[in-house]
Amino acid sequence: MTASATISPVGARRVLVIDDEPAVLRVLGLLLERNGFAVDSAADASIGLKHLESNTYHCVLSDIIMPGLSGLDFLRELRRHDLDVPVILMTAGPTLDSALDAIEYGAQSYLLKPVEPEALVQAVGRAAALGEMARAKRTALAKTSTDALPYGDRATLESVLKRAFDTIRVVFQPIVSMREERLVGYEALMRCDETLFASYGALLAAADRIGWRTTLSRTIYQRIAQTCSELPEGALLFVNIHPRDAQEGLIMGGDAPLEPIARQVVLEVSEHAPPDQLDALAAQAPKLRGAGFRIAIDDLGTGPSGLSTFGRLTPEFTKLDRSMLAGIDSDPKKEKIVRAMYAMCAVLGVPIIAEGVETPGERQALIACGADLAQGNEFGAPANSFAAPVF
Repeated sequence: MTASATISPVGARRVLVIDDEPAVLRVLGLLLERNGFAVDSAADASIGLKHLESNTYHCVLSDIIMPGLSGLDFLRELRRHDLDVPVILMTAGPTLDSALDAIEYGAQSYLLKPVEPEALVQAVGRAAALGEMARAKRTALAKTSTDALPYGDRATLESVLKRAFDTIRVVFQPIVSMREERLVGYEALMRCDETLFASYGALLAAADRIGWRTTLSRTIYQRIAQTCSELPEGALLFVNIHPRDAQEGLIMGGDAPLEPIARQVVLEVSEHAPPDQLDALAAQAPKLRGAGFRIAIDDLGTGPSGLSTFGRLTPEFTKLDRSMLAGIDSDPKKEKIVRAMYAMCAVLGVPIIAEGVETPGERQALIACGADLAQGNEFGAPANSFAAPVF
């Protein structure tokens, strides 16, 4: 039975029904059509996926236990084609595990067979309405924000992350000595084409939510390693890492992508990292330095850890966050704070890299505060290649 088999109201909400029992498939189709829905039917999940490749549905109603792809397998694959369509799963043999899996992978409802006709119609109607709202919300979010993570279910996040992983690329922004007007190195910055994940933080948060953080880290490190053959001689490469990556064998050992270029790499860790994660990195620091890696603390002045981060990691560099120096040339209070931070780090023997220097005024004000190393569009925007800095 397909939507074309019967006359459905114009503008009727369209439902895809999947069940390997012909009698059940026929009854469900008739019930929903008599209640104003347009129905397409499929005898198994594979056929259902073919429908989804060429059609948009307000709701999908699927059995869980079927030959070939199960209802849960279908749900995972479904998100490759449609991120918003609600799915109602049905089963005659419920288990706690299947119920938990259905929730984790984003099923809208979990119904027990035989389903009361009125309850089924209500469930499909409610799911279809929620699906319309979800599409509208996602469209609005895409127009207004690149940082939100509106996807709460695992199947949708998996699908979006797989797409994002395929488009991950690395760009490089120069780090310079302002006084000597020479190149010091580059920061490797992650970019991907999935608009939700315009920042590394947003991508990391989503990957962490479903246990894909290590996969994300390895993917980024592989992309970085693949592009490093053209790194100028003597230049350092600053790479953002999660503090636990070293503990989990992603920085050293086995086929760790960055280890062959360790002497050129400075591992950046955010001052915002929780103390237990910084402790995990500190425990690995002697081995990392033994291999040639250096360590930098990112986001200086904005995290909760303060000087304790220096004690844990004894970094070779630290990076002054853009928020601390923006407009410094016209803000005397900010200038005093930055000058004090440079004086403190000079006592500690840790060079500061001023991050996000955007204007000639900021550049000159930083030099007056004792700054030398800097990064920002004033010296070159992030680029696909190791572009020479501009002075």
